[in-house]
Amino acid sequence: MDAPQGFDNSIPQVWEVTHPRFAYVRLHGRNAGTWNVKGTTAASDRFNYDYSDIELAGLANHIAELAERGLDVDAVFNNNMEDQGQRNARSLIDVLEERKVLEVRLPF
Repeated sequence: MDAPQGFDNSIPQVWEVTHPRFAYVRLHGRNAGTWNVKGTTAASDRFNYDYSDIELAGLANHIAELAERGLDVDAVFNNNMEDQGQRNARSLIDVLEERKVLEVRLPF
């Protein structure tokens, strides 16, 4: 899971898996300023984060390493302000396809 670090409810990034065939990567964004915000009316207030190309390339490295171990990797973006998740997913797909390390399958 990718999320802000340094909070009591933070979950550290651990790029290991517990299943022999599958890996699930959840990408919440890194907005520490809104991670524990109270009183908002929408989840998008908490997960308002747009990954940079450099951050996506770093995540692609980890995802590629999991795929190279023969795992089916699902990556889900939960940064959901406007179209951030969709744009970041498209950029991540482009990086992974360019590296030719795994087959990208869209759920639709």
